[in-house]
Amino acid sequence: MSRKAIVNSDVKIEACKQYRDGKGSIQSIAKSIGVDQNTVRDWYNTFIHQGPCALETSYRNKSYSKEFKITLVKSYLSGEFSVMELSGKHNVSQSVVKSWIRQYNKGIELKDYDPKGEVYTMKSRKTTYEERLEIVKWVIINNFNYKEAAEKYGVKYASIYNWVQKYLVDDTSLEYKKRGPRVKANIDESKLGEIERLQRELERERIRREQAEFRLELLKKKESFEKIIRSRK
Repeated sequence: MSRKAIVNSDVKIEACKQYRDGKGSIQSIAKSIGVDQNTVRDWYNTFIHQGPCALETSYRNKSYSKEFKITLVKSYLSGEFSVMELSGKHNVSQSVVKSWIRQYNKGIELKDYDPKGEVYTMKSRKTTYEERLEIVKWVIINNFNYKEAAEKYGVKYASIYNWVQKYLVDDTSLEYKKRGPRVKANIDESKLGEIERLQRELERERIRREQAEFRLELLKKKESFEKIIRSRK
């Protein structure tokens, strides 16, 4: 399946040259382009291991065989190569390499990856609230790359897309809502002392504030990303 490149190869190569020549930090370069710092690190890692040609824009999603994944994982586990080195040598993002290693260590079978539709048709699996929140954060921080997130976390593309869209509207939407009457909390706050009630209220306020701040950051990233896309059309 074809896809539109978010950042073309000229921008990637120029970013790598700027960092190589000391004309900017990873952070400043990433900010000027509107991408995540880890993305720029992956580009530069590929640049120094394979050269500029490896950053040429590809309009096809990559296929990874089971054997290829296992080879990379074993190369890491044997101490032969680091994650960064494997990422640079094979032009696979570090986050994806790490996800293969985690799956292998947990005894999860690594399978052939066919980008023609696997992430759209894979079976849904149960996820916790923490997992869904982690996935949503990863997607938005990594320029809304739903397809790579589906491969990385082994979750259906459509599920991830829906989580992100719902979260941007309501940051409580990732929690599963149980049907039926609402169960009361186990703790009766009326029986708590004044200090304990105040501590619980301050903790709730802290959580609400952190959620609001994070949601604001996500919306800013979404807006920035959409501006970049519109400017390149």
